[in-house]
Amino acid sequence: MSVFGPVPSRRLGKSLGVNNIPVKICSYSCVYCQLGRTLEMSIERKEYYPPSKIFEEAKEKAGNADCITFVPDGEPTLDINIGKEIELLRQIKKVAVLTNGSLLWREDVRHDLMNADLVSIKIDAVSEKLWKKIDRPHPELRLEKVMEGMLEFAREFKGEIITETMLIDGID
Repeated sequence: MSVFGPVPSRRLGKSLGVNNIPVKICSYSCVYCQLGRTLEMSIERKEYYPPSKIFEEAKEKAGNADCITFVPDGEPTLDINIGKEIELLRQIKKVAVLTNGSLLWREDVRHDLMNADLVSIKIDAVSEKLWKKIDRPHPELRLEKVMEGMLEFAREFKGEIITETMLIDGID
């Protein structure tokens, strides 16, 4: 686990980064991932680090940061404690989460993200064929279910939602 920064962000100002997932544990293995292929494909949520440890490290490093952002080396919502971590970190600064959205079909994941101030959801494709080609999802994931979860989250969430899309020459 690492808390790093603050680093400049065009959208978020000075952002303190939280890496709450070990390297390359993800529900996707995107063709464009700067970290390379996913080492452990998973859609199972589990505990990776104690929320209190993340909180203490962030509190120590927050300084003049404008917000605290979950930007792990994998999918942040695989962390079963992300809801508690958001709750703790909001005592320090605003909290943003960058997610691929693949687990938003789960009610517990949507609930855990409700206290974030901003959630950025990655949407690279809306056709099953292109989605599988670009994001290379965990075999148990279904695009229709993932997108339904995103829509349900958007209806419920009171904070700010943004989307991110990777445009890849020759693919989409």
